[in-house]
Amino acid sequence: MYGDIDRILIDRDSIADRVEQLGTQLVGDLGGVADAGNLIVVPVMTGSLFFTADLVRQLPLAFRIQPITISSYPGRSTSSQGIVDQSPLPPGISGSTVLIVDDILDSGRTLGHLDTMLRQAGAADVRFCVLLRKDTARAVEVDCNYVGFDIPETFVVGYGLDYDGLYRNIPDIAVLRSSAIE
Repeated sequence: MYGDIDRILIDRDSIADRVEQLGTQLVGDLGGVADAGNLIVVPVMTGSLFFTADLVRQLPLAFRIQPITISSYPGRSTSSQGIVDQSPLPPGISGSTVLIVDDILDSGRTLGHLDTMLRQAGAADVRFCVLLRKDTARAVEVDCNYVGFDIPETFVVGYGLDYDGLYRNIPDIAVLRSSAIE
């Protein structure tokens, strides 16, 4: 598996430091909402699994976690294919502040789709926290409130991000060798 890695783009220590910083920022911004019992954290599965787990451990707040599954990179895709599968929205959205946690902002379609659906479901506020934001033209413009790292237009794996279901367990953000991508 590690032989498929071309280079490490963001190492695990940098990720840990940035997640801690994001946690501090989120506590400052959402503490009052959480105190009122109106905060729902919605991780976008499966890519945000590691990021969400580390991030919520930085939040000494009251909130509910209600994951949603959306797929836009099916199988061996290295670019977003648009929404190809989605689980139902979690219950209790109406009147709540929703923090969407996702692994990567690429085309913007996934987060744009969620923003529309959550607002239609009556969310009082929708905020976005992404680990990575690609430097690319977006099909849908999304204003991310919290961004871990800006990265160049390249396909990455690790820390939850995958290629064909593999490499999620690499603790760094890495670029695959071209020979590993079929």
